[in-house]
Amino acid sequence: MKTHRSFIALFPPREIIDKLLVIQSRMKLESKNVRWEKEYKFHFTLQFWENQTDEWLNTIHKELNATCSQIPKFKIVITKIGCFPNRYSPKIFWIGSEPNENDKLLQLAGSIQSIAEQFGFKPENKPFHPHITVGRGKGKISSGLIQNLETVTFHPIEFLCSDVRIMESHLASTGSTYTTLFTIPLK
Repeated sequence: MKTHRSFIALFPPREIIDKLLVIQSRMKLESKNVRWEKEYKFHFTLQFWENQTDEWLNTIHKELNATCSQIPKFKIVITKIGCFPNRYSPKIFWIGSEPNENDKLLQLAGSIQSIAEQFGFKPENKPFHPHITVGRGKGKISSGLIQNLETVTFHPIEFLCSDVRIMESHLASTGSTYTTLFTIPLK
């Protein structure tokens, strides 16, 4: 049975991606051992579902469509940059916010998690943290990069979330590419 490496995400509009590219370029001043993500990959992952069947994805799409049609569009704010798991051992470089800055986004992520659990998906044990991955560390990261990250500042960026997308991720030696399976509009 065919499965899809899938996730649900929200993608910022073009004008926000352009602003994120400027911030990412300022983060890149020291970029040895970091693979910087391409702009078409800038998104907030709400939940990663791994390999799922067409049947599971169609069922969850119907459930999410019914739920999301009752959720009004809402603003998302982007206020900071950071890295996971921490600044001493960075593997993921991101632009995002603190969870308490985006209550509606957290509520949406919680609703998605509840629905996925009803259909047998076991969520991760870590709390949702709103972020867009803009780089991935490979090997030892220079202290200069970390010091540079601490100097990058920007004015808060806001945009309206009007839909979420169920995506398929295709892995390749050059990195992953994405295909939209379903777009689910908010109210």
